[in-house]
Amino acid sequence: MFSENFKTLRKQKCMSQETLAQQLNIVRQTISKWEKGLSVPDADMLTRIPELFEVSVSELLGSKIEEEKNINEIAAQLALLNEQLANRSRRNRKILKGILIGVSSVILIMLIFYITAFTLFKYHKSSEVTTSVQLLCTLDGEEYTYVVTYDEQYNIIEAGGNAFIADHVQTEQYSDANILIAQIEDYFNDRGGSVECIEETD
Repeated sequence: MFSENFKTLRKQKCMSQETLAQQLNIVRQTISKWEKGLSVPDADMLTRIPELFEVSVSELLGSKIEEEKNINEIAAQLALLNEQLANRSRRNRKILKGILIGVSSVILIMLIFYITAFTLFKYHKSSEVTTSVQLLCTLDGEEYTYVVTYDEQYNIIEAGGNAFIADHVQTEQYSDANILIAQIEDYFNDRGGSVECIEETD
């Protein structure tokens, strides 16, 4: 095979890719492509390389035939080989392009989905009606306050206030606003205190 023979002959001549490129008046990258089998030299270059390596064209190409091939026939074979390499390169580029388009499409779809979902969630949250109840409690001459915020299903969104109420009623164990408010009212009323509820709806 040309690429392997070319590389072997270059090394036998103790030439670097850079040195050989200078002698052939080409860039080093071209030598590298030949040795990797990514491209092949044209017919004109194919006559110069064997002279430099002191071998025949058939030896360079790895041919087993005794007679030298006609230079036109070799040129035709090289042209065909170059076309095959070009086709393979185009095919690889198309595959890569298809993969990139596919990945980009998936990312775009996911981005649109997340933006839409976030917008809908935010709209839903903002359109939810919430109610806040401020409890003004008195017991033994002391005043305590506690605020409970809940949604339309009476699920507690936020609750907090005086630590006395939280400690004695154990407010954290309740998730239903009605039950929590009733527990606070019962605690103070049962001990001779009072509870005033001030309700605000958003």
